[in-house]
Amino acid sequence: MSKFVLQQLDDLNDSEFIEAFTSLPLKVRAPEFAKDLMKPEQTTRLIHWGKQEKATFWLVRDPQTEEALLRFSARPCQTLLGHGTIGFFEIDLKNPHAKDAFIYSMKEIFSWFKSQNISEVIAPVDINTWFSYRFSLPGKKFFPRFKWEATTPPEYLQLFKDIGFADYAFFNSVVFPHFRIGDYCIGAGHLKKSFKRIQDQGFTLRPFDMDNFTKKELPVFHEISHDAFSDALLFEPIDLNTFTNLYASAVTLYDFSPSCVLVDPNGETAGFLFAFYDGDYLVIKSIALRKKFQGLKLSSGMIYSAAQKSWQLNKKGTISAMVRTGLASETIAKNSQKWMLLSWSHEYILVKKAIPHE
Repeated sequence: MSKFVLQQLDDLNDSEFIEAFTSLPLKVRAPEFAKDLMKPEQTTRLIHWGKQEKATFWLVRDPQTEEALLRFSARPCQTLLGHGTIGFFEIDLKNPHAKDAFIYSMKEIFSWFKSQNISEVIAPVDINTWFSYRFSLPGKKFFPRFKWEATTPPEYLQLFKDIGFADYAFFNSVVFPHFRIGDYCIGAGHLKKSFKRIQDQGFTLRPFDMDNFTKKELPVFHEISHDAFSDALLFEPIDLNTFTNLYASAVTLYDFSPSCVLVDPNGETAGFLFAFYDGDYLVIKSIALRKKFQGLKLSSGMIYSAAQKSWQLNKKGTISAMVRTGLASETIAKNSQKWMLLSWSHEYILVKKAIPHE
């Protein structure tokens, strides 16, 4: 059998490469694993932006048909010295040469990483953690997954494990149902106490100003996010325009009315909660507090504010979405989850592998 062809995107005007790269997931993913896929035009925009951020994009072609059977990106981390990431990973599992193509491409790309002075590689990360990352882990209640969740075929993770990638970081989405007695929801007592603490300390909560969301809200959220998450795993700053495009597009997809802004007694924006409704569920997507307000047990009170609104709409449950295991926000979810016999979780993982340098 002839050698696989590993092709790198060198020219953003190479429409044939970009079409093959962006369309591959739609061709190879089974329907149950296709809920979170980006549209080709979205991927194209991200490729253009990623090239500015030193991301490289690669295809492996079948030596017989010359059709793309595998794609991925490779990029040196900008904030974690000596580390690189592999992302945008897709492979045609039905192709009889798929595993050989994967082994070949990883051997080649590890040589490329060596040339970039990279000593450890993390996967999967699409450019950086502002975008899609993590493999999904199968569980007792693997399906149905929500559209905003990482939902990857288990074979993808296994391919990386088979060539020596090890566990790096775990994440989960904790789902717990609403059991209400009047205005009280079982398991929410600690949230209510935090909400009272917000009030007692003179903080207030207000809804997003949707009329001025892009021009006034998002610049402040951008500033707070970069303060709040600067120590987070694989964090990288992004420019305001990219941040704005991310969040402005997100609020068009769901009802974000349970979200709120936390204001301190002096009128300063202390933090914000991004929460939305997905069908019968309230989804707690992200909570950001300026560092000087962290540790005051304010986050749970913001969640309580959103939960109250969901109870009034008779939502079935709340989801703490895609949180890294061991973080404070995961603890908040577990405090509620321990009361819920019918609660469940979805889990995700990042993996890593050292590159030996002779």
